[in-house]
Amino acid sequence: MDTENGTSSDRYGQGESPQQTIYKPTVQAYNQWAATYDTDGNFLQKLDTMNLDEIMPYLFDVLPHAPKLIELGCGTGRNTVRLQSVPGASIWALDNSHGMLQIAKDRCRSMRESLPDSNKAESEEFALRDILTFHATESTWDSMKNADAIISTLVLEHIPLDQFFSVCSKLLRPGGHLLCTNMHSDMGAISQAGFVDPVTGNKVRPLSYAHTVQEFMTCASKWDFTLLWGPVERKVETIDLVELGDRGRKWVGINAWFGVIVKKLG
Repeated sequence: MDTENGTSSDRYGQGESPQQTIYKPTVQAYNQWAATYDTDGNFLQKLDTMNLDEIMPYLFDVLPHAPKLIELGCGTGRNTVRLQSVPGASIWALDNSHGMLQIAKDRCRSMRESLPDSNKAESEEFALRDILTFHATESTWDSMKNADAIISTLVLEHIPLDQFFSVCSKLLRPGGHLLCTNMHSDMGAISQAGFVDPVTGNKVRPLSYAHTVQEFMTCASKWDFTLLWGPVERKVETIDLVELGDRGRKWVGINAWFGVIVKKLG
């Protein structure tokens, strides 16, 4: 973690002491990160995957037949492949990084070919979209509106809360659900997303916000969302290191993750 004494250990990645820290626009940073995102020892990604095994069934239980699903910030498709097994689903996988989106397309194409027709989404579309420019480009999102559910995992760190909920409110039908996971603010207070550039040795960081769980829930209520499941706050336990690896050791005892499902009223 970045600390006041100047030592460095990256929340997501390798943990080397960088030559210097370079702050870049989020899209530029993730385009650069895409090549190593799934292989650089991403600690929080592993923790998220562990907890989504518990959360996803709660969401799937409330979905209608052949649901319309949006993944906001699909990244490299880690969770898009989960949605591919929802029978009859129409999936929109969205990201603002063309590098991440291309990896997601390739990953999901391979997964789709292995699924039986009886246990497969009806369709999937991958599209380059940026939540931060939604209101200036809203017409390009029209075909995605009236969704039954939105899934957004480890994305909120890079988005102001009001912007996030305004977009989700526009995209969901009344009664639609939002599953959201994020870095916990306890972790965000001492670290943020970033990676060590394997070429330069520099730490690269995008813009990040350390949203608290209470801030999330207050904003959800403001935008007429009500709680369905959670919120669950997750500390890293010693037993988790079997799955997380040694890079999770520095986070033992610290809240690192939270997850929640909310429902749009109306």
